[in-house]
Amino acid sequence: MKTCFLGTGGYTGRVAYRGWPTPPELCDRQEAANSMATAIRNYKLAEEAGFDWVSISEHHYAPGLMTPNPAILAAAVSQQTSRVKIALLGPLVPLINPVRAAEEIAMLDALSGGRVVVLFLKGTPNEHATYGTNPAETREITQEGVELILRAWTEPQPFSWEGKYFQFRTVSVWPRTVQDPHPPVFYSGNSDESAEFAGRMGLSCAIGFAPPPKVKQQVDIYMKAARAAGWEPTRDNVLYRGRMIIAETDAAAQELAERIAGVGPGTTPTGAPAGAGGGDPTAGPAGVQFLGSVESVVKKAQALHEAGVGILDVAFAGGGMSRSMELFGGAFGPALQEVA
Repeated sequence: MKTCFLGTGGYTGRVAYRGWPTPPELCDRQEAANSMATAIRNYKLAEEAGFDWVSISEHHYAPGLMTPNPAILAAAVSQQTSRVKIALLGPLVPLINPVRAAEEIAMLDALSGGRVVVLFLKGTPNEHATYGTNPAETREITQEGVELILRAWTEPQPFSWEGKYFQFRTVSVWPRTVQDPHPPVFYSGNSDESAEFAGRMGLSCAIGFAPPPKVKQQVDIYMKAARAAGWEPTRDNVLYRGRMIIAETDAAAQELAERIAGVGPGTTPTGAPAGAGGGDPTAGPAGVQFLGSVESVVKKAQALHEAGVGILDVAFAGGGMSRSMELFGGAFGPALQEVA
């Protein structure tokens, strides 16, 4: 299995209030700069620890994940790493200009030497409030936006676009992406409709925070749609996102998870609601899908592999990033090479 490190770009200072939106006055200007430096350092650690990918998400108005434009942080990471794929997981299509996104991602692909992977998402309800997007339209906006971006990357001549949500008299994206015809594109598979869209469009599929039986259900829907469209995905086309606390023993991991879950109202260090399982009723304290010793988390990875997953995108919860990276690089990552 391939592995992906989900970095949060989170604020490293202390903030008493962690609701949404968080007042800007609580953000120390120098600490914001320190936070970005820490994020880049963690991505470098991930490459050194043996992760295959690193990922960056788009979020707004809160300290847990300070990445309103993931492409900017990704560009910085591209200059500090040399091997890992750089995954934008992902830009929120209802909040952005899709042609501008196509241009920026093409630039990033050139800057990184063709290491970009992208997952386009519709975002969560609070994100839709960022710029006043109508939540009832976000699924259609996202699907139309993805089709427009794909055409912008592959159309050899200038073209016009007259859609329901986007209209452009002229689209002619420069630079072209280094990867031909374009970077690998993932789409959410959390809902049945989204999984079907991904399969029908020839895209890869990403599922987050769900238990293995639910993952298998969504993978089956995705595979059926792909086969109907005339192609056969592999496990490398299926990504799973979850939170991880990995420790020397199950007891040590459990203790840390319980400590995180007891922080009260607000968010965990991963930016998720404290105690939330993200749709996985089997998740441990603080909504951690991968919880325990190396042996325990490998068993969970094996179950997901059997459900059709080939790429694990994990966020380390609870601090202790250096030690988590050591355990990953020394034991968990190599153990995953045996998962088949």
